[in-house]
Amino acid sequence: MKKIDNNVVIYLEGRLDVHLSADIEKEINNLIESDTQSNLLLNLKDVEYMSSSGLRIFVSTMRILKEKQRKLVLCNMNSAVQKIFEVVELTDMFDIFTSEDEALEFLKKV
Repeated sequence: MKKIDNNVVIYLEGRLDVHLSADIEKEINNLIESDTQSNLLLNLKDVEYMSSSGLRIFVSTMRILKEKQRKLVLCNMNSAVQKIFEVVELTDMFDIFTSEDEALEFLKKV
């Protein structure tokens, strides 16, 4: 995790499945509560697998941040993770970028 301007970049890795999703979601929620101003950028470069439990993290986090007028942005999805977002028709719900730099440029404008 690192802070860049008014954004917190979180680097997720491995398998976002039922075994890890609850812990990850709890940590992200704690971060949202402790840092009351920042947008979140989730860098998914090292995520190799994601189940529906993993998707739930993104949907839940996006809703919480939206209520607080903050943004959730995703970047660096591999093709397998992107396919999951496409199959469940979530690509239009999120701001998704191919690189961290692109995502940070977008966040500068919001």
